[in-house]
Amino acid sequence: MKTGNVNLSFLALSAAGLLFGGYFAFQEWFVGPTFVANDGLVWTLPLVTYVFLALASSGVSILMAAGELFDNEPLKTHKALLVNTALSLLIGAFAALATELGSLMNVVWLIFSPNFSSPIWWMGTLYAIELVLLAMKFYSLQTNHRLSFDHWLTVTTLCLAIATPLILGSVFGTIVGRAGYYGVNASIFTLLCALASAVSLTPLLFKPDKQANITRLGRFALAALAVLLVVNYLYLTRSSIPSLQPWAALWMPILLLFAFIAYHAKPALSAIIALPTLLITELAFIIQGQVQVLGPKQTWLGAVQSYQPNLAELGILAFGCSIAYLCFVALGQLSAKPSEE
Repeated sequence: MKTGNVNLSFLALSAAGLLFGGYFAFQEWFVGPTFVANDGLVWTLPLVTYVFLALASSGVSILMAAGELFDNEPLKTHKALLVNTALSLLIGAFAALATELGSLMNVVWLIFSPNFSSPIWWMGTLYAIELVLLAMKFYSLQTNHRLSFDHWLTVTTLCLAIATPLILGSVFGTIVGRAGYYGVNASIFTLLCALASAVSLTPLLFKPDKQANITRLGRFALAALAVLLVVNYLYLTRSSIPSLQPWAALWMPILLLFAFIAYHAKPALSAIIALPTLLITELAFIIQGQVQVLGPKQTWLGAVQSYQPNLAELGILAFGCSIAYLCFVALGQLSAKPSEE
């Protein structure tokens, strides 16, 4: 059921998700830890929720900015919708991150306690700057007032939208003590996930015409990520190092291949296949680098850990996604002009 451009079923589901996840967010902020995380397994589903939403936001920002700079008419026509989507996803990402950090103020403290050698600081700071730039874009479009520096705002947004997935990947790829993470492969993986998430979301937002070239880009992103996962699987199956056991299962590229095949004729089906696959793939990547316990912690945690998200962590996934959708609806209602115009 829809009213205007708002799907009431999704709205009700998001409101329920906000209440369900909000309970666990409140517990984490004001009562005490409820997540599965421990001294050896620090990053779990709440952080993956942040990664998933932030990467999707970066990907949508790339589409929006590149469409404007390279004069792609279908993307320019839907610029307001793309800005709303990127902004909403990033707000949902920061909401999930706030629960993972244990306090809303810890997000602010992360940004304003600079450590220029830390990829984590750069990731949080650049995503915060990207949030501000997207808000400026939204304000410009809502008020129908073109900013004097709008071109450079778009250029900067594009540069940040490309840089943030690469830096997010470097958070893992520069950890020397975790062989399952280390290397530039992590940044390539996160950038491809950002593009694949964005092009999978786009057909759910609008129906671009044949000149949009989104189909070609979407199929390229899905195919490139599938190839990377297959290569990872083949390399890791040959490894005899315990900390380098395969994290990429063959079903991941196979599902992405199905999404690739369905993208042209059934883009909505492609999105339904691709988006959960991307979330689980990102979860598998982030968990695999932590399951091998290092140092004296092996005494009480064992040499290898297993991971299963609990109800609280699933609640934070619902919390972040629900906030993203509710913000998308709210920003859509505030927009000065319908996105179809």
